[in-house]
Amino acid sequence: MSEQKIHKGECEGEALVVELESAEPNTVFERPRRIILTLATGFALLILGLFLSLITGIFPISYAEVLEVLFSSNPNPTLVEVVFQIRMPLALDMLLLGGCLAVSGTLLQLRTANQFASPTLTGLMPGAMVGLCVVLLLGMDIDSFGSMALCIAGAVLGGFIVFTLNKIQFIRGRSAGVHLFMIGFIIDVFLRSTFGFIMLLGEYGEYQQEWAISQGGWGIREGSFTFWLALLTILVVVSVFAFPKQLSPLYIPFAIVLTAVTVWACGTIGYIGLIVPYFMRCMIGNRPRLLILGSILWGGGLLMLAKVISAKINEPVGLPVTPVLACIGVPFLIFMVWREWKRFDC
Repeated sequence: MSEQKIHKGECEGEALVVELESAEPNTVFERPRRIILTLATGFALLILGLFLSLITGIFPISYAEVLEVLFSSNPNPTLVEVVFQIRMPLALDMLLLGGCLAVSGTLLQLRTANQFASPTLTGLMPGAMVGLCVVLLLGMDIDSFGSMALCIAGAVLGGFIVFTLNKIQFIRGRSAGVHLFMIGFIIDVFLRSTFGFIMLLGEYGEYQQEWAISQGGWGIREGSFTFWLALLTILVVVSVFAFPKQLSPLYIPFAIVLTAVTVWACGTIGYIGLIVPYFMRCMIGNRPRLLILGSILWGGGLLMLAKVISAKINEPVGLPVTPVLACIGVPFLIFMVWREWKRFDC
């Protein structure tokens, strides 16, 4: 005999009530099963992205050869060098960068209770980009930590502008999510135009690395940035895991530092900090510990897959990863805006 089932779930920080007609008890996922399925799928996505990263590159390597390198006791020395010294570090860099951006977006959404809060739409990422481009404009002879500090300062400035303007109700009669989206989009365009102008004035010369990184996803900073990025990620993750409620006032400062360091490392990478946290919160709810774990898995796996696709599109040069992510991110963002607009009008 059919009956109505009401399934309540948390998504975007508020309760959603979904009416399911003629539903059998086993057809509705309970929250624990859905959480396990989400995390398991994220782990599978990460493993897939890592494996594809190891076989993708100028030097062709087959699936069997990668398995030989990973599990054989006497692998080909050339293949070992390519896999472990070139491709594995790059894949782990993508894992860290994607995880940092996803965690940053998750912290912003948890703190602001706004599904549009992301490193880009809160001004953190474009602000950090302006800070990095100051190195080019002024020809500053500073080390990596100096340029990192400029990225953090720029992220603070960008976030301050967006959050300050968001308190002013320029757009009345609309939800907080759409309001933040519009303000963030305007400031993002303004700051991107600013660092584009800075790029025209800058003298590259000795600063080729900053120039390549400032183009957004074309390069990754050389040196020991991976160590510092990993250390920072571990500190943030462990802190939130241990004290999720006590450290909630620090979520935005954590997000600022994570975003700034990511921009310092490889330039702007869009959409991951928006779509992954939104999806995680819809599937998991507002559980900081599980959200952080899921964000690392999905963010890292998604960025690795995007890097593989971008490398395949225009071999051997490749493309920046942001245009590839835009193929998913732009439709997803349009859906979010439409859904929020429709919900508020109802």
